[in-house]
Amino acid sequence: MHMDDHLPVDELSLTWDAIREDYHNILNDEYDQAALDCAARLAAEPDGESAYVWTIGLLLMAPYVAWDEGDAAAPGVMAALKAADDALRDHACEHEAHPYQEHEEGYDEYLAEQLRGLADESLDWEENFPREAWRCPRNVAGLARIAMDLVEPGSATDIPPRLPVGAQETIGTLAALLHGYPEAGTDVYEEISYQAMQLRHADEGARPGQLLVVVALSWYVAFEENVELVEDLVTALEKTLPHYAEASCAHDGHALPYSTGPDVADLGITLTTPGGRALYEQRRELGGPDIPLDVLLCPVALTEYAEDSLTRLRARCEELR
Repeated sequence: MHMDDHLPVDELSLTWDAIREDYHNILNDEYDQAALDCAARLAAEPDGESAYVWTIGLLLMAPYVAWDEGDAAAPGVMAALKAADDALRDHACEHEAHPYQEHEEGYDEYLAEQLRGLADESLDWEENFPREAWRCPRNVAGLARIAMDLVEPGSATDIPPRLPVGAQETIGTLAALLHGYPEAGTDVYEEISYQAMQLRHADEGARPGQLLVVVALSWYVAFEENVELVEDLVTALEKTLPHYAEASCAHDGHALPYSTGPDVADLGITLTTPGGRALYEQRRELGGPDIPLDVLLCPVALTEYAEDSLTRLRARCEELR
């Protein structure tokens, strides 16, 4: 083993990875204790030789901690991660790049195996970065910031953008619903009403994206027989329009980059958070949608989208009454 031969890294990594996979299991006392124990070890020595072990452990468990906003472990986890970031991020090193700079959401599933390879140098190591780059204090600080952003979206900078925990599941749920084949267990009316409520209570940053979600749902609901459901969306849009009452712009026109409900809903969920908006811009740079974010989220454009949906939904209400 490396410097952590006194630590049961194999056992810990398996436990932490199981919590990552089972992150929906909220209010789990064993999971809370595992996260708090890991956080306490990191907080005790945020710049210690084993800091990378505890930081990766918290990154693995961050989806669980994030899933329930009232999770008892969240304050301790955030404090430990911040302590590690503060203690490690300014360390001098000779590395031109670090793994955290390329660590996207899909790579989380390999973290437990990578941790075992970092702790035990007798194991094969076929990663793009050498072990010393992974254990570099600046990389550990970067991983800590990724974990912080998972627990509290928008709380960290200088990390690859990603969606909040559960966002991809919401996108999948809405896509299946809007394709007309809801996933097993989905209460269609409840899901649509929930998205309408999210728009009614959205803050300034999340409101444009959530409006697009409701726009996408309005195309589906316009064929529904449930007048109360249609009215839910009407109310949400009517409460949203005053936020853009003074809107003006110099754009030649506004158009959504997608024309299907599932794609627009996906876009809307993506744009509800800072990380998602950064992802949108990243995808544009890589050849994705060519509409700049400021044009897409222009208040005049948002007003046009909302009014178009309202016209359709009000007409449906009249048909159903």
